[in-house]
Amino acid sequence: MLRYMLIGSVMLLAATHSAFGAESGGALAELDKEYGFHGLHFGDVIDDVKGLKKAGERGECEVAYKRPTDKLDFNGVPLTGVEYSFQNDRLTVVSLIAKDADCRKLYSAMLKVYGPDSTKLGEEGANKKFWTATWSAERVKLDISGPDGCSVTITAPEEAILEERRCREDDRIKAGTGH
Repeated sequence: MLRYMLIGSVMLLAATHSAFGAESGGALAELDKEYGFHGLHFGDVIDDVKGLKKAGERGECEVAYKRPTDKLDFNGVPLTGVEYSFQNDRLTVVSLIAKDADCRKLYSAMLKVYGPDSTKLGEEGANKKFWTATWSAERVKLDISGPDGCSVTITAPEEAILEERRCREDDRIKAGTGH
């Protein structure tokens, strides 16, 4: 009897892995492997990236860009934009932006693609006035916050921290405070 229970448990675990792991874990692992988004990789130098249009500045060292060729859709949910932020001319953040009305749908689409978030927000939690959810891989992290000002940020924390330090160091040198 114990042997049959053990075999049944292993089969259930395998079925669960194939149902969720192939789609969700695989997608997060692929994003981690890509180390970027849509062919751009964290750490890429702006001069090596073609077809970007400036979207705005975010302080002294960070500039956001858009690619007119980007498909403004995430798994069937319309996006209002995709922004690529460069600190010190290196890609550090990708932002997917959606209308507030589509934010819960975007969260549901992310659940479908990447599996349960580590914050375990769940569909019920996405009905709150303000919420955030996170997915983490080895090198890449995704965050979504909503429903107001709905955006998904995809980052490589190590790359972003390194460029932020360089930015602050450059600011100190420009200000004449040395190192």
